Amino acid sequence: MTRKFVQAFSLVAALLLTSSTAIAGERLAAYLPRLDAPKAPAQACTDPRAQLHEAAKQAGVDINPQETVVVSKDGMTFAGSSLAGFEHVPATALPDGADFGFVYLDAPQAGIPAGHYKLRARAAAEDIQVGEYRGEVDVIDASGKAVARLPATMQTSSVEVPNPLPFARTTVDAQFRQTNFIGGRHDHPSRYHHTLILVFHCPNGTTIIIFIDYWDWY
Repeated sequence: MTRKFVQAFSLVAALLLTSSTAIAGERLAAYLPRLDAPKAPAQACTDPRAQLHEAAKQAGVDINPQETVVVSKDGMTFAGSSLAGFEHVPATALPDGADFGFVYLDAPQAGIPAGHYKLRARAAAEDIQVGEYRGEVDVIDASGKAVARLPATMQTSSVEVPNPLPFARTTVDAQFRQTNFIGGRHDHPSRYHHTLILVFHCPNGTTIIIFIDYWDWY
């Protein structure tokens, strides 16, 4: 093997090694994340409870976060909590209206657009008594406008606030009810009556039961 051949072979080997190293480096760089690549935006919080609590904070509304309830079904979504302080409001304040809840409602079938609202209970002075009587609940938006007025049932065990309170805070319950009405003929669709029932049970002596209804056909 001549000296020139050895030098030529060494040159070819060096070129091949350099080329292979460059290709390997390019492949490795393709798999490694770029340090200067833009980062994906952080996902927004989708926890309805946390969103409700943050909305209440932004609105300056003092709620009972321990009493937050979230339900979603039949095209309706509800997240709600009771207002702190309603525990000390007697039933005799209902004729003037009393704020008792802060909620997120999305009930387009019932004519209520998606949004955060305060709930304000009302009852006629002549109806307030120990027992059950009719009332209404206004759904109040951020501007102070009532976007809906819902039928309610008031159940009062004491028209004055008990002392001491029987329990600490107003509790919240929510449940859905569906009633089917089958069509009389094969060409008549079946009707479905959907109801979202909200129950605010307060130690002030009054429980407020709210009904949000809508119909659909299948």
